Amino acid sequence: MPRMENAALPRRSAGPLERTVLELRRIDRHAVWRRPRVGRTRLLLRESDALVDLIERCRERGDRLLPTQLWSAVVRFVGALDPALRDELGINREPGHVADVLFSSQGLLLERARHERIPMTARIIPLFRS
Repeated sequence: MPRMENAALPRRSAGPLERTVLELRRIDRHAVWRRPRVGRTRLLLRESDALVDLIERCRERGDRLLPTQLWSAVVRFVGALDPALRDELGINREPGHVADVLFSSQGLLLERARHERIPMTARIIPLFRS
């Protein structure tokens, strides 16, 4: 037995725009479970890009020294990445020097990202013991 509230309404098919909207909503719902995994090294590369961008802005303004907040963020970033680069950074807050050290840290990160992308063979598990 059909429901009463639908019986009085004429059946209409969804138009192309409505079908498109419904399809996009369905794709969005399913895409939540398929988000790409971004590795830690890629996140560190993005952070270093942001720091380099901020340093370039300081250069454009003509700042002789980096602001304290930016300097401390660079020291934390470089110190966590490599102690040798932290020592190279020293106490010199000039934008040119700090940018050079950050470029060196990006070189390390790119090398690390390259090694992460190399396919590795899986461990072979013997099926039968001889």
